[in-house]
Amino acid sequence: MATPRQNTLAMALTRISEAVDDFMLEQAVVSIADLYGVKSIAFLGTGIPGRPTDPVLAVTYSTDWVEHYKRQCYAKVDPVIQEGFSRLLPFDWTEFGPFEGQVRKLFGEAAEFGLGRQGLTIPVRGPGGDRSLFTITSDLGPREWHCLKAEFLWDFHVLAVHVHEKARQLGGDLIQTLKLSPRELECLQWISEGKTAWECGQILGISEHTVRCYLEAARNKLNAVSNTHAVSLAHSAGLFIPRL
Repeated sequence: MATPRQNTLAMALTRISEAVDDFMLEQAVVSIADLYGVKSIAFLGTGIPGRPTDPVLAVTYSTDWVEHYKRQCYAKVDPVIQEGFSRLLPFDWTEFGPFEGQVRKLFGEAAEFGLGRQGLTIPVRGPGGDRSLFTITSDLGPREWHCLKAEFLWDFHVLAVHVHEKARQLGGDLIQTLKLSPRELECLQWISEGKTAWECGQILGISEHTVRCYLEAARNKLNAVSNTHAVSLAHSAGLFIPRL
């Protein structure tokens, strides 16, 4: 039986996979913020194939804040933007130290427009040089914020990757789903559920070597850089069948 946390993640992933346009993707981001009880969530993607405009935004922010941010040219001083795209690992905004000058003004105004004072940003890099930042904010106190991150950091990382892949799909970087054989898809789904190649082989009645061959074929067909990436692509495309 799935735990409440697993159900929350499953619902969030379903909202992302159901998005058929940018508006629905943004609505999925809004629903994720509600599901996890955070103040705001923002996805900022750049270099995504097939996109006539860059960057790509899917945010819970008000239009007024987005327009104000642009008018003030805050991207030039925003440490999340200035440092985020050069990082590989999630980072907490407290790493930037005390805010001063224009940066202090930026975050002060952001709070007035409804953004949380605590922040966590997760960088994502795609296979074609595309990059994104997935940011969660909250008004929790330091101790409660630490607990929330400890509980949901893995979820947030998974969601960041899925939102990025959905943005790629909506940009025309669609998966050729019919190329995946039933056995390739079956191996991928067991991997997505935490099984090793050896365990997949035991379940399916085939050798570990054969499982690895199916996984390699699936990665090549999906243009994925790893099994984790292939799983993310397949999940975003709605290829996996829920197990009872």
